[in-house]
Amino acid sequence: MRQNEISAAIAAMLDLRRPQYKDMPQAWRSLCEASHVASLPEAAQADFLNRVTTQRGADTALRLREHAASIRASVVHFLERRKHVCMHPSPTASPANAEVS
Repeated sequence: MRQNEISAAIAAMLDLRRPQYKDMPQAWRSLCEASHVASLPEAAQADFLNRVTTQRGADTALRLREHAASIRASVVHFLERRKHVCMHPSPTASPANAEVS
């Protein structure tokens, strides 16, 4: 799975989920930050999380890492499923329909 494909799917998931967070700005910021981390290559993720650890604490960095890992795993799973379905996937299939915590 290519990094740019994963990043694009994460961006699409965010676009589709934004209306659900209309009145929840803190939850939206949390999702955006975790999605950003999830879309980074491994070395960049480690650098970002090290900065979070220094600036906001290890507990915050751990929660962010776990949330990002969950998002990335869901998107990768969605992309893998999409590759294995027939050439005419459901029009409702999208990364937003994947389980993301």
